[in-house]
Amino acid sequence: MIDTHCHLLAGVDDGPATIDDSVELALALVAQGVESVVCTPHLSRAFPVTQARALEALAALELELGRRRIDLELTLAAEVSDVNAVTLGGAALRERSIAGRYLVVELSRTVTAAAAELLTRRLGAAGLLPVVSHPERLQIVRRDPGSLDGVRALGGFVQVMASSLTGRWGEAVGQTAWELLDTGRADLVASDAHGTLRRRCHLDEARELVCRRAGQACWDELTSAAPASVLGRAR
Repeated sequence: MIDTHCHLLAGVDDGPATIDDSVELALALVAQGVESVVCTPHLSRAFPVTQARALEALAALELELGRRRIDLELTLAAEVSDVNAVTLGGAALRERSIAGRYLVVELSRTVTAAAAELLTRRLGAAGLLPVVSHPERLQIVRRDPGSLDGVRALGGFVQVMASSLTGRWGEAVGQTAWELLDTGRADLVASDAHGTLRRRCHLDEARELVCRRAGQACWDELTSAAPASVLGRAR
């Protein structure tokens, strides 16, 4: 599996506090079948993580994983707030993107469908496309699972959290996540894990539920084939 949204880096945002905490989370991801992780520290008003700080944390974790012989590939991107996604320049956004093409964007919970499409068009002008993180939390999506169809039509991806599918965020969020998946509107499933205790990885539980409901091929598409496409790898 490829996890395209994970707060794995230590001491940069609300993810692991220490390198040992990061290693514990890395081990949990590997145990659940993850081979590659896109590290997505926040780039927001609350957590204005600089690229230099993120690169430093990435290098430290890669060194520690190598020392402990933990086989987990890491790449660096960011989870960018919608405010930063519309105010930062194209070069700054591409620096935080996945493979210079996709930007993981955290939309405001009260965003409108029109605003989401406008953001997608603005990113498109910079050669980027959004990966909308945890859309099941958005008010517009909870009212209408098709409200991000315009974003997808413009090339954006919709990324559902494994923990939403398992009910970790409550009945309403979970129901919306399943509606997105059942109607073919979920493009990716990611962990959005922040640690091994709080906001942990739920990929193994989600895999069991998805495979039972939609089949192994659906799970593989959401966690392997589509993520490989985002990373610019052959499907």
